[in-house]
Amino acid sequence: MDCKIPYTFFGGPKMNDRDTTAFDSRRKDKVRALLAGGLVLGIGAAYTLAAWTDNEWVFGGAGPDDNNPGTKVYAMEQNTVAPFAAGTWTDEPEANGGYLDFTVQAASLLPGDTVYAPFQLRAKAGSEALTVSLAEARQATVPAVGDANSTALYEALTVQAWVNVGAADCSDGGDQTGGEVLVAAASDLDTVGAAPFDLLAGAAGAAGAPVDLCFALTLPAGTSDVTLQGKNVIPLWRFTSVVGS
Repeated sequence: MDCKIPYTFFGGPKMNDRDTTAFDSRRKDKVRALLAGGLVLGIGAAYTLAAWTDNEWVFGGAGPDDNNPGTKVYAMEQNTVAPFAAGTWTDEPEANGGYLDFTVQAASLLPGDTVYAPFQLRAKAGSEALTVSLAEARQATVPAVGDANSTALYEALTVQAWVNVGAADCSDGGDQTGGEVLVAAASDLDTVGAAPFDLLAGAAGAAGAPVDLCFALTLPAGTSDVTLQGKNVIPLWRFTSVVGS
């Protein structure tokens, strides 16, 4: 008897029921694999799109001239060396500060004597305008209190001060009536200023115009405490500036 092997129309062997079941199972596995592959491909495509993200940065400016946020200069300086040459301006932010010269007579005061010291303040080069006040007046702590820095003499002396009194009139024979009183006559040494005054800004980054000040120290007539003899004292004054208009 001839043994005939069945063939399908596409030239392959005809499958029985068991073969058909196995084929269907394999086909389903392939479909699942393809679907899973499609999911993986889909995730990969999402990451690819994220790599195309565009960014826009901005930074802080200040006005139309390409400036940036910042601050300006607000500072003053002093000149205690009459006749106030250009090279004698200094910045003295810490006590005891600049040396205010009341002349050699100040070292040998007698009751009734008054001694004077002129000086100037101005806005530093590049500074904005400032408003200034005599904010603090006190006895120095360096050197330590003692005969060289006597609290008793500090309490015995009085002070008077003016704004806009120049060096020529800051003297016993000078005319202080043209100035504004900063500290009234016969005030205690710890008296602060009566009113603020202005320091103007300079043009084109230059220093501002100087403002004249004049201080006067007096050992009042009638001072009779003989223990004040042979003593010295170091009074301090602090000027503070704020932004002007």
